[in-house]
Amino acid sequence: MSGAFGTAATVSRCPTNNVCYQVGVPEASASSAKGNIYMQLRAPTTYSWVAFGTGQQMRGANIFVMYANGNGNVTVSPRYGTGHSEPEHQTDTHIKLLAGSGIVDNGNTMLANIQCGNCESWNGGSGSLELTDTSANFIAAWKRGSALNSNSLAADISMHDSYSQFTFDLTQATIANDGNPFVNASSGGSGEGSTLPNGNTGSGGGDSSVSEIPILASAHGIIMSIVMVVLYPIGSALMPLFGNWVLHGVWQMGSFFLMWAGFAIGVVLSQRTGIEFGSTHTLLGTVVVALFGVQPIGGYLHHLHYVKYQKRGLVSYGHIWYGRVLLVLGIVNGGLGLELATADRSLVVAYSVVAAVLFAIYIGGAILGEVKRARGSGLGDQARKNSQ
Repeated sequence: MSGAFGTAATVSRCPTNNVCYQVGVPEASASSAKGNIYMQLRAPTTYSWVAFGTGQQMRGANIFVMYANGNGNVTVSPRYGTGHSEPEHQTDTHIKLLAGSGIVDNGNTMLANIQCGNCESWNGGSGSLELTDTSANFIAAWKRGSALNSNSLAADISMHDSYSQFTFDLTQATIANDGNPFVNASSGGSGEGSTLPNGNTGSGGGDSSVSEIPILASAHGIIMSIVMVVLYPIGSALMPLFGNWVLHGVWQMGSFFLMWAGFAIGVVLSQRTGIEFGSTHTLLGTVVVALFGVQPIGGYLHHLHYVKYQKRGLVSYGHIWYGRVLLVLGIVNGGLGLELATADRSLVVAYSVVAAVLFAIYIGGAILGEVKRARGSGLGDQARKNSQ
C-alpha cells in the first residue's frame, strides 16, 4: 500500500490495526543501490515497544526497536536479531531520529521518523536490502504494556505479543528528495542521534489514511459482531418461535444489508493496513459473506415450497442448515478478527461469552420452535382423523 506525504511517496503496512510502518527510498539511493532510506514506526502509547526490521525472519535481521523515553519523546534502538531471544543492541547501523518524532496526538501515539544511512547491508554484509527490490522482506513485532521510559539503547524488552512478516515493493516507495518524507517542509528541526532533545515532540507527520485505521477497525468489528452474534441468530429464531415469515424476512434482510456495509468497511481497512488477503480472518470473512449472498435466494425458495406443499422440503432444510453453518463460521471468524487486532484479553472473553450465550439462546429457540411445529402437526393429524 502506498501513502502520500506532500510530494513524497512511501509504502506502508499496518500488520495490526493501530501499529503501522512506512518506508521511503530517495531516487539517489535507489539509483546507486546505497545511501539513505527513511522509515516511520507508529504505535499507541499503550504499547511497551514496537519493532521493525529488514530480513525474512528474526534471526539475522536488522531491527529497530521503538519505545517511550520518559521525557515526552521516543528512543529507537538499532539491534541485531539473534533468533528466538531478545535482539542485541549494535552500533554498526547509522540512524538519525528526525523531526516529527515523539509522543504525539495528545500523548496517545509513539512516532519515530528515522533516517538510516547504511541499511542496504548489515552484520558485516551477511544481510542485505536491495533498494529497488519489488518484494523486499520486512518483519515487525509489538508488545502491549507499560511504557519502558528509557533512554538506554540496550533497554531490556519483554517477549512480543505478536509478529508479522511481509514484503514491500520498494520501487513504489521512491521519493524525489533525500529528506524526511514524513513531515511537511515547513516542519522545523531535526532530531539527532538516538533520541530527540527533551521537550521537542515534533509535529507528527503521516498519512491521514493511517490515522483512520483505528476508527475503521472499530466500525468493522462492531458492525460485524452485532450482525453475526446478535442480529442473524435472533432473526433465525423468529421464524420457528412466531411462524411469521414476513417478520423473519424483513429482519434478516436488514441484517443482510448491514453485513455488507460492515464488509465494505473491512475491505477498506484491509487495504489501508496492507493485510488484504494475507490473513485467515480476511480470507474466511470474504468466503462467509459471499456464501451469505445466496441465503436470501434459499429463503425465498423455501417460502415458495412451504406455501405450495404446507410442509418443509429439501430446499427448506438446506436453507436452515446452510444458515446455521455460516453463523458458526461467522462467529469463529469474529474471534480471528480479535486475534488479528491483538485485542485485549478482556474483550476476547466478553465476545466469547456473549457469542456463546446468544448462540445457546438461538439453539434453544430453534428447538422450542421445532417442538411447537411438531405438536401443531400432531394436532392437525388428530383433527383429520376425528373428522373421518
